[in-house]
Amino acid sequence: MDSISKQQTGISSATLESMRLTGQMMSLGVATLIIHLFIGDGNIIPSTHPLFMRSVKLLFIIFSALCFSGIFVSWVRGKRNY
Repeated sequence: MDSISKQQTGISSATLESMRLTGQMMSLGVATLIIHLFIGDGNIIPSTHPLFMRSVKLLFIIFSALCFSGIFVSWVRGKRNY
């Protein structure tokens, strides 16, 4: 937000929030898909806890990889002075 002019703060804030909400929706979709692939249409009950825990571990791996790739891309880009 520091790299834009005062006249464009509204547009940039709206864009930032739209991207943030899109990321939240996509991550919820991925989490739902992975849990469904492991458990299926059944409920999460004590007998399905091992499958649920495997799906959660896979989700942590997937989202950690996405997070570290974002960190790497941001690091490679470097600091920009506008």
